[in-house]
Amino acid sequence: MFRHRDRAGAASGVEARLDTTTFDRIYRVEAPRLRQFLKRRIWAEEDRNDLVQEAFLRLFVSRSGAAQSNPGAYLQGIVRHLLADRVRAWAKVQRSQPIQIGDAMEPLAPDVAAEISDLKQRYRQAIEGLPPKTKEVYLLHRSDEIGYRQIAEQLGISIRTVEWHVAQAIVRISRSIGPNV
Repeated sequence: MFRHRDRAGAASGVEARLDTTTFDRIYRVEAPRLRQFLKRRIWAEEDRNDLVQEAFLRLFVSRSGAAQSNPGAYLQGIVRHLLADRVRAWAKVQRSQPIQIGDAMEPLAPDVAAEISDLKQRYRQAIEGLPPKTKEVYLLHRSDEIGYRQIAEQLGISIRTVEWHVAQAIVRISRSIGPNV
């Protein structure tokens, strides 16, 4: 079920990880639960799917014993943290929006404007660094706002492959522009 590390594995730094069969089984059970949990909190289905996908990516790469012993609870925790991160990001954007006073707009503080500009540049570079197919799928989904099913049909690939490419893009971009996933 799980590949646990033994004494030799612990000494060599080999970490316990979920095998793909176990991961698939957990996905089939937990993904619908997470989507249902998010349905009450996030209106857009694609956004819910993105959060579920990111949670499973974090579970898959996790070396935590908690992730292995109770993946359902671990996934719930990840989703709650992702929701909190979204709220914080939304609040930050709201604070950085220019305030309309009559016909005049209050400009952003120079340090905030520079930080936003730097983040945008790192984001663009991260996207440019993606493998071609992953970049294409990610841009179709995020920029063109096309759903997974439509992307799959347009590119002649499975929905699961679309999910994989979007997940890979999210992980790579996150690693490029921010703290490690």
